[in-house]
Amino acid sequence: MGLFSKRQTQPVIDLREQAAVTKPAPYALGYPTTCPSCGSRGYLDHIDPFKRIQYEHCPSCFTKWEMAEDELLAKNR
Repeated sequence: MGLFSKRQTQPVIDLREQAAVTKPAPYALGYPTTCPSCGSRGYLDHIDPFKRIQYEHCPSCFTKWEMAEDELLAKNR
């Protein structure tokens, strides 16, 4: 009597569940930092891959600055 036998139910996998995602470091080479003068978001102009320095400017107050990779990593601590 296979017609009325109970079927084993398969577990339901919910694909909407968020996986545990680790947040990237807030300061990393290649990502804009905040303006040292006004605190708004900076704009990344150029990255020097040999000296490991990134050059940025602020579109709000027109301040220009540069940050080395060591300075960026020190801000994460």
